[in-house]
Amino acid sequence: MSPSTASPRRIAPWAPWVFYLGLILGLILLGGLAWANFEARMFYPWDKFTPGKTRERLRSLQCPLVVGQDEVAQVRLTITNPLDRPLRQFVRVTVALGHMLLVDQQQTWLELAPHEKHEMTWEIPASEGVYGGRILMTSVYSFYMAPGGEIVSGINDCGIWVWPIRGIPGAWALSLVSGLVFGLMAVGLYVGGLIHASGPVRVLFGLYLLAWILQIGFRGWLPTGLLIVLMVIILLMWGLQRLEG
Repeated sequence: MSPSTASPRRIAPWAPWVFYLGLILGLILLGGLAWANFEARMFYPWDKFTPGKTRERLRSLQCPLVVGQDEVAQVRLTITNPLDRPLRQFVRVTVALGHMLLVDQQQTWLELAPHEKHEMTWEIPASEGVYGGRILMTSVYSFYMAPGGEIVSGINDCGIWVWPIRGIPGAWALSLVSGLVFGLMAVGLYVGGLIHASGPVRVLFGLYLLAWILQIGFRGWLPTGLLIVLMVIILLMWGLQRLEG
């Protein structure tokens, strides 16, 4: 009796089309999110040249990724006194008002007890988006005088993508589109059997997942942008190989 050999898993003819449709939609989604945060990083550059030998990234700044045209973006910032003594800390919030050069600023001095935390919140209507209402932008700058006279400053910024939707929160819309993207790729991979194929499919899925984590978790527009370029190059090279073959 000859030993039995497992037959290779068949790949449905529609599987590559479904997978790459999801990937292309995902690249558009990631590209828009990265673009919004890139523009915000370029917004109000004067904060980057303010005094301060030690400059920190204010990681406590929280902004929504996406809002609808009828929404008001809620932005939060937590300022913490890291010292064992009372602290007087300066905070400046800058918001774009429909144009990169038209801004609104709020400046305040906070009197903080040792290790006290103070939460600041402000709102940005979707109507204040720049580039025809597509992106909301805000930046923050703070500083305090550390023991020894050293100025310790912090900066951060965020861009919020305004989608042309009404009646549904941007967070819900982002979740639905993200679910559609991952759903299409998963159907192509596992239902269509594409996961068993050779080629760049698994590499592209892994790169997309990494880019998604970097963008959603850290708003890392630069690594996300580089990964998008890499995925586009791999996708084009794979497509040319299939055309030549």
